[in-house]
Amino acid sequence: MKKKKYFEVYFLFIIIILAHSYIPTIKETLSDLGSFDFNWQPAKCVFEGINHYSSYLEGGNCPIIKSQFGEYAQGFYILLYPFTLLDWDAAQIVWMLLNITLLFFVTFILCKKFELDKFESLLIFFIIFYAIVTRIHLIMGQHTILVLTFMSLPFVWKSKLSYILSGISYFKYNIGYALFLFFAVSKKYKILFISLLPCIFGWLAYCFITTTPVLENLFQPLKLTMHNAALGNNVNNPFLFSFIRDFNLFSKYNYLLIVLLSIIFNLYVLSKINNITNDLLKLSLICLLVLISTPHWGHDNVLLLPFLIYTIKNYHLNTTLFRLNFLFSIYFLHLFKGIQFYLVMILSIIGFDTLFVDIIVPYLNIFVLLTFLIINLFAYKKTSYV
Repeated sequence: MKKKKYFEVYFLFIIIILAHSYIPTIKETLSDLGSFDFNWQPAKCVFEGINHYSSYLEGGNCPIIKSQFGEYAQGFYILLYPFTLLDWDAAQIVWMLLNITLLFFVTFILCKKFELDKFESLLIFFIIFYAIVTRIHLIMGQHTILVLTFMSLPFVWKSKLSYILSGISYFKYNIGYALFLFFAVSKKYKILFISLLPCIFGWLAYCFITTTPVLENLFQPLKLTMHNAALGNNVNNPFLFSFIRDFNLFSKYNYLLIVLLSIIFNLYVLSKINNITNDLLKLSLICLLVLISTPHWGHDNVLLLPFLIYTIKNYHLNTTLFRLNFLFSIYFLHLFKGIQFYLVMILSIIGFDTLFVDIIVPYLNIFVLLTFLIINLFAYKKTSYV
């Protein structure tokens, strides 16, 4: 009875803090500066019969508003059809509410599946909803929470439906690619095929709606991504092998080399992850691998949710690893932007070149992510963590 009362007080305290902290978040999300990345306009064009890829590549009648550059796979814009029935103001409100609902859902199902108690679950809910990266994600109208939700399904429910739905994560291919490769490395070819169904359906539906030849449309998302790279988009952010871009020796083949090295690295790590029996740790390490291997912004750190749940699930064990995991999670979910700002300022004051500082600090973050991926990957073999 006493424990129940403590939980009620704890719950009320957290709700008050979150409600108060979300007032400015909601205001910013609904302001003129909010929902910049929510791809409502490209989806709107699609359902007006316009191929937005062709329009953005060649200069057409689909306008580019804010930072809605339309780079995702075709099925994503089919998925957004209900939002095209709304005007912009209503659409961004519904999108924000959907993201909050999905984050609650994926947190709940992971905590439930992996048997965290009420206090542990409530702590996780507080950390992930209070985190700076989550609120930036909501303000920017981003899509990573949607992708994480569908990416998590195969690790929660072993069913044909969950495998099919997991393919929705492929729509944002700089994240979903890892699940695709994981199925391939695991030699789960039937699951791999049915997980492709949303992409196949989305591709064909897109071509039908916009009257685009299917072969012409197949590689348009990739073409648009490379086209937008010249405009300074996400592709130019640092990631594990992106330093190769700066070597003139490989200037003609640098992107090909980056892709090949990234695939080899991912296949190796995923083969090691496949040997783990703990599904929560598998999902956690796959998300870490994604953050290291492909270009991202800070709001994508919401992918650390499974890792946070895994850490708190095992926090009671008398080991330094999970203390460090917890500090690592808090850093990348809540503190890294602030600490990075002061680190850049201190290094600049000391006398380091500004360009050097701007390059080295993001790579330090990638090195830390890589270190924790390796530590947790190989520490599992020597322990009985749950």
